[in-house]
Amino acid sequence: MIPLKFDYFSDNQQPQLLFYLKPSLYLIGLYFLFVHCAEPSSNSLANDHETIVIGGGLMGSATAWQLAKQGQAVLLLEKQDSIYQEGSSYGQARIARSNNRGHDMWSYLHNTALAETQILVDYLQGVAPDQGYAIDQIYNTNPVTYVGRQAIYDQLLASLLRQEIDFALALTPEEGQAKFDVQLPQGVLIQREYNPLSGTLNPQQLIRYLHRAVLYQGQAIRYNTGVENISFDTQLDRYVVHTTDSQTGEKQRLYAKNIVSAAGPYTGRLLKDVAPYFAQLIQPQRVFLAFLKIDQAHYRALDQDQKNKISSFYPVINSARGTRANSFFSMIEYYDEAQVPVLKIGGHFQRTPITDLDTVWRQTLSPEEIAWSRGHTADYHQLLNLPLTAENLSFAGGYSCVYSITETEVPLVTPIVQEDGTPNTRFIVLGGMSGVGAKGAMAYGKIAASWMYLQTGKNPIDQRVKDTLGFKRLKKDLDQLNLR
Repeated sequence: MIPLKFDYFSDNQQPQLLFYLKPSLYLIGLYFLFVHCAEPSSNSLANDHETIVIGGGLMGSATAWQLAKQGQAVLLLEKQDSIYQEGSSYGQARIARSNNRGHDMWSYLHNTALAETQILVDYLQGVAPDQGYAIDQIYNTNPVTYVGRQAIYDQLLASLLRQEIDFALALTPEEGQAKFDVQLPQGVLIQREYNPLSGTLNPQQLIRYLHRAVLYQGQAIRYNTGVENISFDTQLDRYVVHTTDSQTGEKQRLYAKNIVSAAGPYTGRLLKDVAPYFAQLIQPQRVFLAFLKIDQAHYRALDQDQKNKISSFYPVINSARGTRANSFFSMIEYYDEAQVPVLKIGGHFQRTPITDLDTVWRQTLSPEEIAWSRGHTADYHQLLNLPLTAENLSFAGGYSCVYSITETEVPLVTPIVQEDGTPNTRFIVLGGMSGVGAKGAMAYGKIAASWMYLQTGKNPIDQRVKDTLGFKRLKKDLDQLNLR
């Protein structure tokens, strides 16, 4: 008889029971003990987490904050360091605006994002009142200028009135001169939006606020952690997140009950084992942005009214030529050490294919792209009656951004599909943001969290937007493509 000792622990005592087993029973006991130890329960699993959010940009950070705020344990993974150097959330300025002609949903997302940002700021002010948190560190209020063809007037006016936007409008060259001191070409209108906190949004500052709030909630952020793949372990009932430390190359497996994927253009690659259809639903394309600096001597030669006009008439969305290829957006990214504005310009439809997603961020602008940027900026300055030509604009740098684009160019914030066709609310995807993500990021995060908590909209438009972005939309897209 061979003694085999088992220790049983209760909360208050440790009684020890000694069994004497025959050798054959002893071997059987060892077998079951080995199997039990080799297949641990999820409660004893190393690196096990309630929710892992993949992507520390605007979408992932906003979702992590919403989940943490509601008491969920969150681990946020970001492949870059705490300071963004590349990606769609890079930069100091994005246009923040209420008006979106004919698309009330975008106004709803913007206004919801403003309200959620104020909640974030209030929270940070409460936990760290000496840190100077303020919403105007994120949003810069400035008139937003829209230039477009007169053919859009009826739809534009109806949208402005319906969305209750404070605006001014000029329809003719004479009105443009009288109201705004601008040279409107025939057939072109100009509209200006004056809503509070319309103007520009600083994505880097918003991400910084969100990360601090997540940490203040007692949750975790891991930087320099790239995600290579996600799989599902049915035996453990856990998602397995395969990561690589970008600094050391160390590989690790993390386990999670829930997943939020906010991986931008990497969505298709990342979800190839759990939701492979996203590779067809979301197509990444390169978009360039150029920084242009007004020659210092020419800028100093401007009078104060002309300098004020530059600061007042940016940001701008200009579709005066009526074609997608010639439409552009532009804003003041920052002022340099001599207080000369550095302008950023890009086009939502200046898109080119991507050969290597991992290196596209460092792709330099071509001479043609730089010329396009300088030419359109100079044309806008001519419209503003400013004595600045393309020769007065020097190229101060640029970067390649990536738009994640769905067929309808409307984003997806949705659970993935289970085998029975129902939503899997343990796995939420935010993707296909194209150029409309930044200003509504806080709203998208709120919607993503509501899916995980099975929360319904508080009013009809809440639910309508959720349906437009969410699971109903996903199933419709899959049915049309004969996927799933």
